Amino acid sequence: MKSWVFLAMLLFEGVAFGKAVYFGSQPEVIRLPYGKKTVFRFPGEVRTITGAERFEVAPADGEQPNYSLLSITPRFSTGTSQVAFILGDSTIINTRLIVGGSGHDLVYDFKSKDTLIENDLATGSVSDLELMKILIRGEDPESFQVRTEDKLMRPGFKGVETKLTRLYRGDELNGYVFEITNVSKNSLSINIQNLMVGDPDQAILSNVEPQVIDPKEKAILRVVAKPKSLYNKLILPIETAEKR
Repeated sequence: MKSWVFLAMLLFEGVAFGKAVYFGSQPEVIRLPYGKKTVFRFPGEVRTITGAERFEVAPADGEQPNYSLLSITPRFSTGTSQVAFILGDSTIINTRLIVGGSGHDLVYDFKSKDTLIENDLATGSVSDLELMKILIRGEDPESFQVRTEDKLMRPGFKGVETKLTRLYRGDELNGYVFEITNVSKNSLSINIQNLMVGDPDQAILSNVEPQVIDPKEKAILRVVAKPKSLYNKLILPIETAEKR
């Protein structure tokens, strides 16, 4: 057990191996592998879990239980479950856990979306998180060339209409804001974990709200990417959402 926790700690320190999930009011889509443990780290201790009957949920360290660091192991090979984690301060984190498929991370670090706005990460230059704060606020910083756009994109998925609405160009980072409209007859789920901007992928940080779009509804997708990225090379993973 100690070796697993030690591995988890190493993964948290390596950005390439962990996944930050900025939660809000909409369910966060998380993909889990069957037969393996996945670590969830929360900003506070979890007091109540609902909808997790088909999962084995336990503190990652069984010898020194910490209920803000949980291991999640599916008891089924493929499928989807709506699971809610309620923290000690009554914060509710809704998730849509999808078991099976590919593109899994071993560690998910849950953070409130307020962190993107309130956390001061002054580094002398604009960091990826600072640029994401700017995209969320809709600001026009002097260090970026900002343009309002209305360009229709072709994301390669039938059933959605995607437009680039804001473009931020900087020396070290680019920022993109897209408006995604569901023009199909089904609810659609946007999987930003597998989102790509270019080949090879140039995306660094992404945020979508909401993740599940009902017919005729819209979502806002924000992407922070490397300066050589091209917004028209967006690869947008979308799948039909299960009925809620």
